[in-house]
Amino acid sequence: MVSLQSILAATDFSTDARRAAERAAMICATAGLSRGAVLHVLESSWLEALKRFSLRADLDQSIASASRALDEWVATLRERSGITLEPQVRVGKVLNTILEAATDFDLLALGARGNHPLRDFAVGTTAERLLRQTHKPILVVRREAATPYQRVLVAVDFSPHSRRALAWGTALAPQGEIYLAHVFEALFAVEMRYASVTEETVQEYRAKARAQAEADLQRFIDAFGVDEGRLNRSIEHGGHVPTKLLDKAREIGADLVVVGKHGQSLTEALLLGSVTLHLLAACPCDVLVTQ
Repeated sequence: MVSLQSILAATDFSTDARRAAERAAMICATAGLSRGAVLHVLESSWLEALKRFSLRADLDQSIASASRALDEWVATLRERSGITLEPQVRVGKVLNTILEAATDFDLLALGARGNHPLRDFAVGTTAERLLRQTHKPILVVRREAATPYQRVLVAVDFSPHSRRALAWGTALAPQGEIYLAHVFEALFAVEMRYASVTEETVQEYRAKARAQAEADLQRFIDAFGVDEGRLNRSIEHGGHVPTKLLDKAREIGADLVVVGKHGQSLTEALLLGSVTLHLLAACPCDVLVTQ
């Protein structure tokens, strides 16, 4: 299981960042967290420019203005949710400052897109770099936090990362339904066709691969020890893995998709990395990336 006692929401005052803070407050309430905070980072580069030109008054005013805005934000959120998040304003490079602040929390939440939507999810942006550099799970929020998470889709490849993904999924949705999704591949099925193996033999081979996947999934569930009454299973054959997961998320009306950052081998780590980035770019709901 995981230890979830605290959550940090990073904000640039954008719409999605507001949603991330609201979701953080809801998680504090539903999961009984002991600490929640919302962080705004003032980029140090332009503040340093103010210093160089001896505009100290403007510098102090910028920091005070950001603090007031964040305090008002937190107060509004408290009125709506009954939860008080701790406001934090820091000065520094955005990425490094968020990484440093996140070390004191179990979970980091941020909006899918900030005030610069075309920039925020391009390759090499803050969100992607955070995913690559932090060891903390990251919750990327797209939707309004109207209700606690009800339907959670967890991508499963039977690796330890998948076990952590399932643990986080159950922690963030203590009363929700959990859907386990596994995409298997019947190795060499295509080659068998090219080798003139009969279609009946190929189908038999694929049926055995599915049976093996089902057995592996059952062992995965048994080892985890979760109440099977909460679980729904989905085993799909082949195809483009991100598309399969997106289709399943839409089919069940998922409000959260959980995916591990790495798979169980180098090849699968690279694949799952691409799966993760694809989900972050295209998933219609919130996405949690675990380590």
